[in-house]
Amino acid sequence: MRIVVDGNDGTGKSTLVEALRALGFSVSDRGLPTRMTDDDALADTGDAFYLILDAPVDVCQSRLAQAGKDLSEQYHTREDLTHYRARFREVSRRLRRCREIDSSGTREETLAAALRALEEARLGQPPSPVRRTDI
Repeated sequence: MRIVVDGNDGTGKSTLVEALRALGFSVSDRGLPTRMTDDDALADTGDAFYLILDAPVDVCQSRLAQAGKDLSEQYHTREDLTHYRARFREVSRRLRRCREIDSSGTREETLAAALRALEEARLGQPPSPVRRTDI
């Protein structure tokens, strides 16, 4: 199964991709979901399983700042992060094989949630409820 990890800047995509690769998964950082956030005409090709990471804007900005990123840069502003957070949520509902992961916690918590989602998908189980942190 080809896995694509996607979501807003600062949600922990690169960290999760690295952790999943270390466990032997074939995984990409960003893909169709990112393109779909700006192009409603795009459709799911069905060739991948998508993990959409989600975290509150404050969490994303804090992580971006810790990484030395400019918070006034495109996609890092509060306005852009808010807009694309909503767009990623919309896109996740349009994808056939997709799970949203709350990535506002620790790296370990995000990895555990991703592994749980992958196992549920493998077993054909419905997704676990997404724990939303909107503070």
